Amino acid sequence: MKRALSLLVVLSACSTDLGDPPTAPPASVRERLEEPTRLLVAAAESGGSITAERKVATGWDTGLVELGIENGELIVSSDARDALTVEGLQISFKPLEIPPGVFGNTRAELTDVRIDLLNEQRVPAVWTSDNEAHLTAMLDITLSWTLSLNGSPAPLGSPKLPPVPVDIVLTGDGEQVTAEVRAHAPGELWTWAGLIKLSELQLVVGAELAAR
Repeated sequence: MKRALSLLVVLSACSTDLGDPPTAPPASVRERLEEPTRLLVAAAESGGSITAERKVATGWDTGLVELGIENGELIVSSDARDALTVEGLQISFKPLEIPPGVFGNTRAELTDVRIDLLNEQRVPAVWTSDNEAHLTAMLDITLSWTLSLNGSPAPLGSPKLPPVPVDIVLTGDGEQVTAEVRAHAPGELWTWAGLIKLSELQLVVGAELAAR
C-alpha cells in the first residue's frame, strides 16, 4: 500500500512538471504590438486648446480656450513590414463653456464633446529600436458635441473635419507601452449664427497600456 501511495505521489509530480510553462511576456514594444494593443488616455498628462471667437460691436473678440480631457483610448497594432495600424482613437472632453451673452441670458455650454476615429488606418512607421516607433498619419476623425442651454440639450450639427494630421510616438518595453499623440485640426471648425466661431483645435495626449 505504501509503495502504491509513493508511486502516485511521483506520478503527480511528473504530471505537474510536464504542464505548460507560464507564457513569457513580450520581449519588446514591437513584439507587444503584434496583437492589437489598447492604450488608455492619461487625463493628467493630456490637454488641448481651441480658438474661440465671439462677435462684439467692434468686431471679433478672440481667445484661446483650454480643453480638459476626461478619458479615451488608442488602439494600435504592428506587422512584419514595420507598418502600424491605428485601429481606434477616442477622446472625451470636459464641457466647454460658451462666452456669456452669445445666447442672451441663457447659460450655454458644449457637452459630450468627443472625437472618434472613423476608419482604421495602416501607415508606415519608423522604428528607431524595437522599443520606439514614430509615425505620422492623416486620420479621418469625427468631432461631436451637444449644445446645452440652461442644462437642457438643444439640436446642433457636428462639424465636418478634413483629414487631421496626427503624430504618434510609441515607447516602452515588452511589459509596458506608452504613447504620445499630437494632433492639429486647422481652420474653422464650427460657427453659430455669425455670433461665435471655434477653430484651430490642438491636442497633446498621453496614453499607456491598459491593465490586463
